[in-house]
Amino acid sequence: MTMKRLFSVFALFFAVQCLFAQEVQLKGKLINFKSTNNDTIFLKINSSLENPIILKSAISKKGEFNFKYTEISTNYCELYVNEYDKFPLFLTTGDRATFSGEASSLKEGTVSGSVQTESMQKNVRMITGYQNELINLKKNYEEKVDSITKKSNEELARYIRNNPYLLSNLFTISVLSIDEYSDVYQLLDSALITAYPTNPLVEDFHNQVKKTSILKEGSVITDIILADENGKMINLESLRGKVVLVDFWASWCRPCRMEIPNFKKMYEAYHEAGFDIYSVSVDNDPMAWKKALAQEKMPWTNVRDDKKIYGNMFNVSSIPFTILIDKNGKIIAKGLRGQDLSDKIFETLSK
Repeated sequence: MTMKRLFSVFALFFAVQCLFAQEVQLKGKLINFKSTNNDTIFLKINSSLENPIILKSAISKKGEFNFKYTEISTNYCELYVNEYDKFPLFLTTGDRATFSGEASSLKEGTVSGSVQTESMQKNVRMITGYQNELINLKKNYEEKVDSITKKSNEELARYIRNNPYLLSNLFTISVLSIDEYSDVYQLLDSALITAYPTNPLVEDFHNQVKKTSILKEGSVITDIILADENGKMINLESLRGKVVLVDFWASWCRPCRMEIPNFKKMYEAYHEAGFDIYSVSVDNDPMAWKKALAQEKMPWTNVRDDKKIYGNMFNVSSIPFTILIDKNGKIIAKGLRGQDLSDKIFETLSK
């Protein structure tokens, strides 16, 4: 190919590019915008997934901004001030689009002047409408299910209260929550242990009720006395006067290990206000436990229940398992994790 012909090919290519390339404009206004030291908004153009183009625009004190660039095709774009709040849009050649939305929530905004984006918004609104309809149907369904379940439970509880000496009640009482209907469990247990003192089913039920009653909310927790990694015996009552989280865990339990960073945050946030942790490991292998302690560096009391004395006493069937007690040793809650646990600690310390 001669240089002249090669030049002609390039000239034709750039002519085609210029023919189809048109300016794209995106202007907008952020409602309730509050100026800071870095008032910048970004437009990410995903013309290439590996190397997207990111444009910047200053935001005026009135919350206004303006983007202008030349484009030859349609691209998926994202408008954002921060990475956690992005507005999706499709901009194409010749678009004169206008954005409007709250500065605190760009993703809830709207765009006009862009056929592709307006079409997307229309479909999103349609989908959202149906989803809300489904949510309402599900809510109504769950309310009806709860209502019927409550009626069923109340009728069963009433029957057992009126006929506590029937052994056959053992077959149906498991439908009732032992926490919500603890009085029914206690009544049936008392009646059956009197009527059938040597029946193995009754004995098993009696032991189950006994274990569960130990962890009844409002009751004082049974003291725990176990050895730490140095062999020193430390009892739970030594922390009396503080809000204490009793945590049953093990080195091999992945969910337990994942919860430790959350416990550290709570400990750091609330320790000076009177919060402490008493961690009870159920590890069989003392070396695995000590290795985990060295790795996790938990700055609170750590003991090991290798013989499962307290695990069995408290009917701990799965871990992690938590018991939260107040300054007087009374059980406040059990089985809480994450934000629910943090909120409960804060609420208890605030009283």
